[in-house]
Amino acid sequence: MSLALRLLVIGAVALDRPVRLAGPLKPGARLAAASLGDALEGRLGGGGAAAAVALRAAGCEVALVSVIAGDADGDHALELVARSGADLRLVVRRPGESRTTLILIDPDGERTIIGLGARPAALPPLPPPDAAFDGVLVRSPYPGAEAWAAAARGPVVVHWPAPTYPGPADVVVASADDLAPEVLADPWRAAAAQVGERLEWMVVTRGGDGAIAFGRQRHVRARAPAAEVVDSTGAGDVFAAGLLAALAGGAPIEKALATACTWGAATVALDSSAPTDAPPETFRL
Repeated sequence: MSLALRLLVIGAVALDRPVRLAGPLKPGARLAAASLGDALEGRLGGGGAAAAVALRAAGCEVALVSVIAGDADGDHALELVARSGADLRLVVRRPGESRTTLILIDPDGERTIIGLGARPAALPPLPPPDAAFDGVLVRSPYPGAEAWAAAARGPVVVHWPAPTYPGPADVVVASADDLAPEVLADPWRAAAAQVGERLEWMVVTRGGDGAIAFGRQRHVRARAPAAEVVDSTGAGDVFAAGLLAALAGGAPIEKALATACTWGAATVALDSSAPTDAPPETFRL
């Protein structure tokens, strides 16, 4: 089933520079830390890259749409994600330099993301759609993402928050930590107010406690498998990828949510931003 799926991921591809801390972050602390090569070397990161790598490992055909700086960091990030076998022909290069992203990882595997440098004032639009995919993941609402979502012949999964995204969504995915109390009070209605009542599910992830899919009239809960947390970076992106792949393959929400939780739990046990170091058969449908 998975080999037949043609999926589109719209999201960031970047170099992450991980810094593993000897202790937790707290005011006034002085901490020892280690980085790749002890020189802040980069590893493949970005929500689009994490999702695409997992989907390729599951045997899906994946096209990746991203807007990437035309500098050396951008070249390196593209080289790393190309090793997954994702189709990169829709990647757009922009002028200017890449932002530097630091990933601070505490001893419990929880990460703090620090972006250095200003975001580009304006991003070039994505190319117009020239194909229909079995499913689309909108991780970053780049200009033009809505046209690709509208052309999909399968489910459209959108990451919250996406206030500038004007396109369709069948599923919205969000972390409970990112949601205001008024959204948590009625997640489906809050998401439908943003993306429209085509919405079927608002999925709220709760880390090790699993996830809940809120529909118009019911909700579905799935538990996360137990996992040793090494690095939580990218787990939410891989969760969304698993959800998309399962739904695009025809799974009901109960099974799709369980698949997503399994993929997310597997990701936190890896020492990576994108799951390039996942053992074979980690991501299955």
